[in-house]
Amino acid sequence: MKLNQLALAAAVLAAPFMAQADLRALDDASLAGISGQDGISIAGDFNGTIGAIVYTDNDASGSGTLRLENVSMTGFSITDDNPLMIDVVTTDISGTATDQLQITLPEMTGQVSIGAIRVGDTGASLGSLAIIDQNMAGTQLRIWGH
Repeated sequence: MKLNQLALAAAVLAAPFMAQADLRALDDASLAGISGQDGISIAGDFNGTIGAIVYTDNDASGSGTLRLENVSMTGFSITDDNPLMIDVVTTDISGTATDQLQITLPEMTGQVSIGAIRVGDTGASLGSLAIIDQNMAGTQLRIWGH
């Protein structure tokens, strides 16, 4: 039993040296052929609802509201082979290299629908609205501090 424990301890202690045994420095020509990737990719299915979006106008003649009720967003999917990507990029802003967080939107289609449009808090609905196959593919958003 003690011999097995000693052999295991020796193997664990030797492992880091064996892992580094074949490390070699690379010259510039070798490094030129190597590429790496980093960043974050996001894929998934997105659905949601909003009970109401209310716009209130407080002008001189009084107060009025516009209500968009029963808002739903359905069918928005981002596939694994074309994900939303988040990465850090460097951009020249007025001669200064600036690191930025870049969010790139892929093809993502879906539907936004509004069940009722009301003027005033209790007014009759003026109808409904649907935005179908909204697509923001290729949109890039860059975020940085200053």
